Amino acid sequence: MSHDHDPYRSAVIAMPSSAQLGGPEPMPFVRFPFFPTAPWYSTNPNVGYQVRYYSTGILSSDADFQIGSESIRPIQFDLPCRVVAINGAAVSLEDPADAWLNEQNMNLTYLFRAEYTTGDKLHTFPRLASTVVGNQKNPGEIGGHGYNIDQGASLQIGITPLIDDVRIDITLICLEMRAPRNFNIR
Repeated sequence: MSHDHDPYRSAVIAMPSSAQLGGPEPMPFVRFPFFPTAPWYSTNPNVGYQVRYYSTGILSSDADFQIGSESIRPIQFDLPCRVVAINGAAVSLEDPADAWLNEQNMNLTYLFRAEYTTGDKLHTFPRLASTVVGNQKNPGEIGGHGYNIDQGASLQIGITPLIDDVRIDITLICLEMRAPRNFNIR
């Protein structure tokens, strides 16, 4: 039965609580693994997938580099994809072989956040990168099915350096969805 023309339909003024979002009894909720990230794959045999690494970064020689001040770096996506993980690294430009900046503490040298084209914030506030950004040995998985990005959209990456003379690189590990053509045959 359709409720499209129901005269008793109305807007929801108060958002539902978590308990109200459950399904019907006897099992309103079920457990499902969150890590490792498990992106959705289409069952359409004409859709293919390719891993692509999107990246950005900041150098202490950049015009907008300032300790304690956020710099925005946009990353444009040409194809729809799922962000599966976010990795980052920082290296001292003063002495790249300097042992004080290593894999254990490099992501403590900057704050990080990402915001979608629509204003949807993956990270609601800039935080030490080590809390949300991984590295090559321990990837910073998004969890669940990943973070969906539409074709033509972008992510605004916010990087706030906390030290001088540094290079900070950010890499998004993405699963791109590809179709074989841009027209339909009926």
